[in-house]
Amino acid sequence: MPILTRAELEARIGSDDIVRLADRDAPAGEDAGAVQAAIDDAEHEVLAYVRKATSAPIPDPAPPVLKRLVAVIARYNLWRRDVPVEHPAYVAYKDAIRELQAIAAGQVALPFDDGGSPVVSLGAGIGWAPPRVMTDAALAGMGP
Repeated sequence: MPILTRAELEARIGSDDIVRLADRDAPAGEDAGAVQAAIDDAEHEVLAYVRKATSAPIPDPAPPVLKRLVAVIARYNLWRRDVPVEHPAYVAYKDAIRELQAIAAGQVALPFDDGGSPVVSLGAGIGWAPPRVMTDAALAGMGP
């Protein structure tokens, strides 16, 4: 299930901009598959962070926050990640990455589309181990 479709990306950033950015060898027209590749790469990048926070399936349709993050990253991908640090596409991308890092760290919960319960976080692992036998005190008399 895709998080964001091309039509949704066009609604967010404009079809003219998408066509212009996807035309890598102007004036030949839009490169085949460039837009879908940018969206796919953006979805994988978003999911890499989200999967650190939850193992729950992404609801269909995906929460608006995920759609927005995928759109921002897809736009940056269409720029071929080759823009100066002050460019709006780069600034938006860095903001999206900070938000994804907060999601991955469990600082931000992902709401379901209906605004209901947040997606369950995996949290920290809990474990048990026997007491240590090889301590500094136990080894103190064994040196030269």
